[in-house]
Amino acid sequence: MAILLTLLLIFASPAARAEEFVWPAPSDAIERKFEKAALTSDNAACSKIGGEILRKGGNSIDASIASMFCLGVVNPQSSGIGGGFLMTYFDEKSGNCYSIDARETAPASAHRDMFLNDSDGSKYGFKAAGTPGEIAGYWHVFKKFGSGKVSWKELVQPAVKLARDGHPVSPYLATVMKVKERHFRLFPSVKHWINPETNATYASGDLLKRPKLAKTLERLGNSPNPVQLFYNGEMAKTMAKEFQEGGGLITEKDLADYKVREYVNSNSNDHFRGTLTMCGGPPPSSFGVTQLIVSVMSKLFPEGHHDDIYNDPKVLHKYIEAMKFAYAQRTLLGDHDFVKGALELSKNLTTPEYTQWVIDRMAEKAQPSKNYGGIAQYVKPDHGTSHVSAMDQYGNGVSVTTTINRWFGAAVESTEYGILWNDEMDDFSTPGMENGFGFAPSETNFIEPGKRPMSSMSPMVIFDHVTKKVRMVIGGSGGSKIISALAKSIVRSLIFHDSIKKAIDAPMIHNQFTPDITQLDDEFPENMKKILETEYLQKFRNTTGFEGIIQGVNVLEDGIYACGDYRRKTEQEPAGF
Repeated sequence: MAILLTLLLIFASPAARAEEFVWPAPSDAIERKFEKAALTSDNAACSKIGGEILRKGGNSIDASIASMFCLGVVNPQSSGIGGGFLMTYFDEKSGNCYSIDARETAPASAHRDMFLNDSDGSKYGFKAAGTPGEIAGYWHVFKKFGSGKVSWKELVQPAVKLARDGHPVSPYLATVMKVKERHFRLFPSVKHWINPETNATYASGDLLKRPKLAKTLERLGNSPNPVQLFYNGEMAKTMAKEFQEGGGLITEKDLADYKVREYVNSNSNDHFRGTLTMCGGPPPSSFGVTQLIVSVMSKLFPEGHHDDIYNDPKVLHKYIEAMKFAYAQRTLLGDHDFVKGALELSKNLTTPEYTQWVIDRMAEKAQPSKNYGGIAQYVKPDHGTSHVSAMDQYGNGVSVTTTINRWFGAAVESTEYGILWNDEMDDFSTPGMENGFGFAPSETNFIEPGKRPMSSMSPMVIFDHVTKKVRMVIGGSGGSKIISALAKSIVRSLIFHDSIKKAIDAPMIHNQFTPDITQLDDEFPENMKKILETEYLQKFRNTTGFEGIIQGVNVLEDGIYACGDYRRKTEQEPAGF
């Protein structure tokens, strides 16, 4: 009787529609299978460097640092030592999950109205830069969590070589450089990004060298204490002088006062699926938002469900609704040292009660915005980033997202050291400056001295809390769509059993609550979209770009699978052994 009832339910499901939905063919992204260790990043050259560190006996921390140094050279539009990062590290031996916050901070002389009626001021020029955390963060994790089997210099040297000898410009970098050409010609410190031989930006395949940066990286690699050199020594004095001359705010004291923040087992969801735990960091990370989408979908579609995310519009309706509820809560988050209740809220988002609270408020059709919680304010969108996901032979996992924010950051760099500076001040909100949809800015994200701006970065490690084994290492780059792209990839792989490649390949579905309009990739099936519009009252428009670019490592019984995202138009290939 029970079997008959189950069959009736399956065939009665909306998934049994006669209508056929045509999803896009697999992309040309490369998925690789490994036995012991794997690393994937936004550029094949950097994945290769990380893979070599793993083969030398280095752990996922060592390999990630080497890959990030590399990304700062070959992906200069998105990351580098003039920026900052968020990292999640799972230590298999202790079973602890560490969150490392090396995000940039507002300088001491910054104030909440400093960009009022000056939106360009937060985007371009020395005033747009926050105090960088990249080098402080690298050194912190290397000293505390590194394997001890690979030297600091060995992690920096491959990036030195790339900067000195040059690397081929990727199609993606060539496109971005063309977009930024006006700024390269406008600001003297970045005029060298114009190719002197052609008087145009570098084209795809051109060899790009950065001799000043190579010299700087070599000094840092040879230093017995790079943090002392960068934040307190001669370099700090020179950089502070350049900021002062360029109209920026960062001083020697801002650099000397910078501190990396570390948390142990601070934010996690250990109830979402069997014995699996999702772990990440507190605000300014958006981990709490991302995991909530996954947790809701997992509760709605438990093990043994027969629903089909590719052929059942109702499943996709639920996914869009889960996004709205989760992103709505993001409007209340901010740097927890400055925003009362932010830490408590981010932890509350990970509880089973909160997951159920969302499910209880879901409806069969899209609802008015006021029904989703949160407030009618928007968090300033963040932009370009780079990501590394790694798992080592010792069972440890690292997910790390690094950024200088918008393409080429503030479009200025150190004339002495060749360091491109971030424009992280643009990630803060400014009073009275509405976005294009008329939403007021988020008060929890206003500028304050020493504060870190809210971020979409959500580096995550998923592990089995009984066996202490890593199940997945995953994260993304690309601004506000990191959250939706990351949730999509986890939901499709862990809940609907797609391969990691198929899950990452799947068309983008993004709704950030403000505004309540879902963005779709062009490849999303038109007839599925129509059903969601007419039967579920969802609203859509085509995606506006700044896609979430995912890097995933998925551990299955037969091996470790790693894959990057075809949307990043660079050569990508995971490495490992």
